[in-house]
Amino acid sequence: MILRTHAPYSESIIGESPSSPEFESALPLQPALDLANELAERYEIASLSGLLGTTAAAIAQNRICVAVFGRFKAGKSSFLNDFIGREILPVGVVPVTAVVTELHYGPRERARVLLRGGRTVEVPVDQIRSYISERENPENRKEVELITVELPELRRFPGLTFVDTPGLESALAHNTDASMNWLPNAGLALVAVSVDPPLSQRDIDLLKNLYEYTPKVAILLTKADLLNDRELAEVVEFVSAQLARNLPGTPQVFPYSTRPGFERFRQCLEDVLIAGTLQRFADERESILTRKMDTLLRECGDYLALSLRSAEAVQSERQSLKHQVIGEREIIAEVKAEIRLVVQHAAAGTRSAVGNRLETYQGDLERSLLQAFDVEFPKWTRSLGTMLSAFEIWLERALRDELTVLSVRERSSFISPLHKVQKQVFRALQEFRDRLSERTMRAFGVPLRTTETGIAVAEPAAPNIRIGNVFDRNWELLSPILPVWMIRNLVRRHFAHTISDKIYQNLSRLSAQWEESINEALWRAEKEAGRRLDELIATMERLVEKSGNERAEQIRADMERLVRARASLDS
Repeated sequence: MILRTHAPYSESIIGESPSSPEFESALPLQPALDLANELAERYEIASLSGLLGTTAAAIAQNRICVAVFGRFKAGKSSFLNDFIGREILPVGVVPVTAVVTELHYGPRERARVLLRGGRTVEVPVDQIRSYISERENPENRKEVELITVELPELRRFPGLTFVDTPGLESALAHNTDASMNWLPNAGLALVAVSVDPPLSQRDIDLLKNLYEYTPKVAILLTKADLLNDRELAEVVEFVSAQLARNLPGTPQVFPYSTRPGFERFRQCLEDVLIAGTLQRFADERESILTRKMDTLLRECGDYLALSLRSAEAVQSERQSLKHQVIGEREIIAEVKAEIRLVVQHAAAGTRSAVGNRLETYQGDLERSLLQAFDVEFPKWTRSLGTMLSAFEIWLERALRDELTVLSVRERSSFISPLHKVQKQVFRALQEFRDRLSERTMRAFGVPLRTTETGIAVAEPAAPNIRIGNVFDRNWELLSPILPVWMIRNLVRRHFAHTISDKIYQNLSRLSAQWEESINEALWRAEKEAGRRLDELIATMERLVEKSGNERAEQIRADMERLVRARASLDS
């Protein structure tokens, strides 16, 4: 499973979030977070960094995120549009939502797009479709991290942020990644499940994952209008029975339909779940934060249990256990080799991909520059030298402007292979972590919940466009002896031919510049992956190789502190 440390963007713009003293948490959350940070640093448990960041962000926010998850085409966006009372989110017959979208109260209507790298763009609310829609933003080529929409009509839901997530299990893997990235931020989680089919094992697995981060989970049984009352009652009974059989807590089930005549479903959801959450805002928020903190402390305890088990073992046994956990170093070498092949394959195709894309603009650039040339050429009449100098200055400026615009326009398509490699590298790292977790369970009986965070590398900026000299400067020596009227047409034809040549040369040069910058980013991704693998193994080695009563006593004392911290959350 993917964990991200990013906090939802709108955390500082909550509108009328509860801010009175009764909403302040009375639980010892900050001391518990400080303890987890202390132990992660002492035992060098880098793998906890993602969950530490997510938990810290949740504590800092005085709000509850009502997040809607579920399979693609389960009706998530349609539900939110209907519940809010406005067609804000795009819907369609194919997977539509490409990025996470937040909606909350704001005194004036506005929408902001958070892009990778931290830049934000404010856009009209009716234009967010071009960033959310899979059709208009395929594979999130516009590099959107999050969209935040503020609406005055959400004034009745102070302190709540409604979150629409991309569908799970579609053919578009990046949609599943985006939803799972956001999952740890959930406060009140609504899992949208269509009445046909009513529930799957994937839905149950998703619910189990959500319960790691919040006790507030409910089922949104969408498209309830497809069934009559008797059939709907049977489906609700079936879903409730499956939930009770498979989950520690039994989520409430809320039938829903966006069609006219079924408004009672919407009213029930608002009265029972949403209004109830607002009435008990402080208690609900504390229960959510408690669950997130308890998960963090439990995972920290798992690492310490592994270290203690090793510290208590005799030398021969410890070496055997260490070998079982870490295995042969060749395993890491294999993972690194796999990642290297992925990067090499992507790097080998960079030049052709960029070059082929740029070649499609050759004709358009020639037509555009030749038209501009026809306007400018009559102005260069004084001498051949004037013509040469003016043409060179004009062509350099015009070509630089055109190629700069072209680079900006095509940047997303140029760097899309980098994003694909990042996801492939992530999956390779996660698979390695999962295998390592299985080994610790077999060797020590400790089910390490190892989690990986996404690879983030600095994306390449658009290259500088440098045209260089257009002509051999010796041409100017002929200027005093050749009258303009005699050579005007000849020079004009030569200039036109030069424009075509220079476009070809500089498109090729631009391809090389993009290839260099993209491949450099690819190699950085490989280097970061290797660093993480080495860091993970080094962490595990440190945890299992050290022994001695003094170390064991320290670990026991720290584990006792974790036990007390978890107990204080329940008191």
